[in-house]
Amino acid sequence: MRTSGTSGTSGTSGAGGTRRGHGTTVITRTAVTAAALLCLGVLNACGPDDSGGQNAAPGTAATAAGTTAATAAAPASGAAQPSTGAAKPSSAGPAVSKDIPAGAWINPRAVPLDAVYKWPAPAGTAKGVSGTPAFKLQELCHSKLSQDNESLGAGRAAAQSVIGAGGADQWQAQQTLLYEGDPRPSSGVAQSAYAVFGDLRDEVKACAKTVPGATVKVTSPEDGKYFAATVTVPQAGGTTVTLHEYLTAPDGTVNELSLWTAGKPGAQPKVPWAGPADADVAKAMDSALCTALKDC
Repeated sequence: MRTSGTSGTSGTSGAGGTRRGHGTTVITRTAVTAAALLCLGVLNACGPDDSGGQNAAPGTAATAAGTTAATAAAPASGAAQPSTGAAKPSSAGPAVSKDIPAGAWINPRAVPLDAVYKWPAPAGTAKGVSGTPAFKLQELCHSKLSQDNESLGAGRAAAQSVIGAGGADQWQAQQTLLYEGDPRPSSGVAQSAYAVFGDLRDEVKACAKTVPGATVKVTSPEDGKYFAATVTVPQAGGTTVTLHEYLTAPDGTVNELSLWTAGKPGAQPKVPWAGPADADVAKAMDSALCTALKDC
């Protein structure tokens, strides 16, 4: 260090071309030596270890290159991204409450269009819901519970499962469970669940009022213990969502099963609608809950 410092001083003093060149040469050699030592100090980041006895860490140059490539590949933050309209299962969320056991979800073989989609078990993608769950019908119809029943919206526990999440031109399925509590000690719990069920049923029937251009066709009997309807809802992007909605409220629990697809107005779905009778779907929804919760 002392020699290189002296040479560097001589080289800048203007003592002579030869001496200035010698100082420059020493500085250059010193820089090369320092770079080599730095390279060795980063665990062979500048090249592979010929001995194979060490694990080479990624080089800073490679890391920078990778970062640059990733930045180039990523879309600009202000750019509009295409939306498929597909429901996507959340990778993280609250754990499902023990009040809603895995057996409470519908048997996937009983979900309409299972012959085509081979739906997975809803319990596998279920996520707990903190607070009031957003039922699919409310999302599409832009509706909410009445003020009289708003306090019942969170219940004791709630969970939601995106059973299938294909593209916008495919059918998608989702189930939502709202557990008000065990109805056996008090009939008030069952009444609470049925009050929410009644609100949701009325929201579907009023969808044409809350979304201009929507249509509703109720397919369940007026005095039935379940509710089923087919709803079409125009979207801002020019597509129309076709929703098959099922609602039940076995003692203490509100149960929603929704299947929907999006496409151009008047266009037929890529997969034609087919499935069990409404009453059979509702029975499968109820029987799973009754068996798992032992409250029916």
